[in-house]
Amino acid sequence: MHVRRQYAHRWRVSIAQAEAIQRRLAPHVVLSPLPAAGDSAPKFAAGVDVGYSREGHLAWAAAVVMDERCRVIERVVVRGEPDLPYVPGLLAFREGRLSIAALLALEHEPELLFVDGHGVVHERGFGVASHLGLLLDIPTIGVPKTPFHAIDHAPEMPRGSYYVLTKEWGAQGASLRLKAGVKPVYVSPGYRVDLESAIALCLAWSSGRHKFPEPLQAAHTLSSVARAEARS
Repeated sequence: MHVRRQYAHRWRVSIAQAEAIQRRLAPHVVLSPLPAAGDSAPKFAAGVDVGYSREGHLAWAAAVVMDERCRVIERVVVRGEPDLPYVPGLLAFREGRLSIAALLALEHEPELLFVDGHGVVHERGFGVASHLGLLLDIPTIGVPKTPFHAIDHAPEMPRGSYYVLTKEWGAQGASLRLKAGVKPVYVSPGYRVDLESAIALCLAWSSGRHKFPEPLQAAHTLSSVARAEARS
């Protein structure tokens, strides 16, 4: 896995420059079917998540790789400084560089990536999930904690229930319940995964014990532990 040179760019840029980069790269996003089961399905998946210090000046990017039985194969944590303060729509420029550093440090190359952030359901069609997927050329699914848009309908309570959400410009995501009776997650296709596949893959890589797909849940836990250990 490596960063594709034709899409590489600086991370510490102005807000206007960051938005221009998103507009330039968004047309290169491709969404396509990816099987959730069978010989062509991903055998290794990674989750990447970033935790921040209380002041927001330090960050811990955690990447976790699991096999198809959701057993942890490898963990990596990279500590550094975020490149931008939090700006809505520009999460990639806050934590993208550190996320990529953690993923490139892995010895096992994943075939699928789960990201705590949006993909094509984004004001410029290029959220952090699409950003990482394009730069690393890996199928990527965004599973953010909060929706990009207002939710006017919730999925049914059983695990696997979902509700498709369509933005006015045509981008589609879904509200999906991965654990019965628990608040749903928001699935936003990132790169080389269409919405139908993204929903199926989120279910395939979740156990029903957590709200999020297992690789992303593990990455979130790891980044939180790294942050807590640094504080102590």
